Amino acid sequence: MSDRTNRSSSYRKFERTEKMNMTRRLLVTILLAAMNTTAFAQGSYTVEEMAEVRDFEIVRFVQSSVRESGGVRMFNVLIRYADPDEVPAGGVASRKVSYRTRCENGEMAISVIIMRNISAQTLKVITVPPGGEEFFRPDPSSRESDWLYRVCG
Repeated sequence: MSDRTNRSSSYRKFERTEKMNMTRRLLVTILLAAMNTTAFAQGSYTVEEMAEVRDFEIVRFVQSSVRESGGVRMFNVLIRYADPDEVPAGGVASRKVSYRTRCENGEMAISVIIMRNISAQTLKVITVPPGGEEFFRPDPSSRESDWLYRVCG
C-alpha cells in the first residue's frame, strides 16, 4: 500500500508541476504576443506617411527616371536627411519613392518605396500591388503638383 501511496503522491506532484508549467508558458506567450502587437502598431505607417518629406529632410525630383508604360507615366523622387550626421544608427537615411501618374486626370499614386541606410544598403522595399494604388490630385501649390507638371507637362 505504501508503494501505491508513494506513486499516487508523486503523480499528483507531477500533475501540479505540469499545470504550473503550462500556466507559465501560457502567460509568457500572451505577454510576448502583446509586446509584438504593440511594437508592430508603433512601427506601422501608411505608404503616404512614409512618402512624406519631413522638416529635417530634403527631396530631389529625378528627371531621368521619368518613363511611360501602358499609358501611365512613372517617376522617382529621392528623400534624405538634410544632415547625414543626424541619421540614427542603423536607421533609414533615405527613401526612393516611385510614383505612377494619370496625366489626363491630373492624378498620381505611390507605387514603390525603397528605404536605405547611410551606406545605401536597402533595408526595406514596400510595393503597392498593381490596381491597389490610391490615386490622388495634389494640392495646386504643393511640390507634388510641381512633379506632376514636370512629368505630364
